[in-house]
Amino acid sequence: MAILRTILAAGIAVAALCGAASTATAQETDQVGRQAYLDAVKGKKVIFIPISQGFDLNQAWVAVWQRHAARYGFSLEVRDPNGDTNAGIRAMQGAIAEKPDLIIVQNPDVQTYARLLKQAQQAGIKVLQVNMQSATQTDSYVGNDWIEMGKLEMGELAKTCTAPNAPSHKVVWLAGVQTGAANIYMRTGIDAVLKQYPQLQLVSDQPADYSSEKARQITETVLQQHPDLCGIMGIWDNAEVGAGAAVAAAGKQDQVTIVTNGAGSDTGCQSIKNGLLDVIFNFNAPVQGEIAAQQISELLQHPDHKAGSEKTIFFGPVTRVDKNNATGRNCWKIDELK
Repeated sequence: MAILRTILAAGIAVAALCGAASTATAQETDQVGRQAYLDAVKGKKVIFIPISQGFDLNQAWVAVWQRHAARYGFSLEVRDPNGDTNAGIRAMQGAIAEKPDLIIVQNPDVQTYARLLKQAQQAGIKVLQVNMQSATQTDSYVGNDWIEMGKLEMGELAKTCTAPNAPSHKVVWLAGVQTGAANIYMRTGIDAVLKQYPQLQLVSDQPADYSSEKARQITETVLQQHPDLCGIMGIWDNAEVGAGAAVAAAGKQDQVTIVTNGAGSDTGCQSIKNGLLDVIFNFNAPVQGEIAAQQISELLQHPDHKAGSEKTIFFGPVTRVDKNNATGRNCWKIDELK
């Protein structure tokens, strides 16, 4: 009996230890760092000041960020100046006065918000710039390497317009806004390729101001002056459809190659399929938005990091899209992102 009692007592002790271990394991199953992250971002305030929410890329970014805000409990407010620079300045001033945890800004050019961005940083507000940089560097920039984009686009035309069967070596640069970061930095990339291919002739360099109608008018005039034109490169696919329309009206779709870049929306893919554009270097705005969302989380998680104390840059991926791959993930629709 004594032996039996000893065995039973040992069994009870082992069971108790196992129960205690199971309880401890259950208490420790929360993912490491998860609660700290949730607590850090919950209730935080984020304000986004775009150039205009009428652009496809802006709509994609906001759709992505709204999902993250709803999922993790921070607020996202969009203050849309609708392309009005003065309204944008007022929106920036108002945002700084409110002292949110983070301001996201898409700069209309390199100078307009430069002083205000410094003010925001001095006020302790973290700033994330997306796709269009200011002369003032802030906590983070997520977007294109625009110098690379200039090299990619002009490099594409160089391959076509220096080939033995090219109609000429004449190319056109349909610029955007002359003072915009994309325009300034793309021109650096363009010049690097022109230096590499001295036989290329840049016969027109005019700003279309992101307007398809202006792009159409410029292209019509250039085709009258240079009927043997070989290629056109631009800064935004939604604008370059105007150039494509002018080329089609002149019956020169088989002669003139049109290269541009864009956010990767289905409208760009349709323009390729309809023969208005030949190549789009797609920076995929939803992917850009997810990268920026990671930066939002990063900046909100570290209130002990002083605004402007660290400055990071992330250039997103770029995909060359033509008629062979203008489909699927290269052609998103805004309703699919919400």
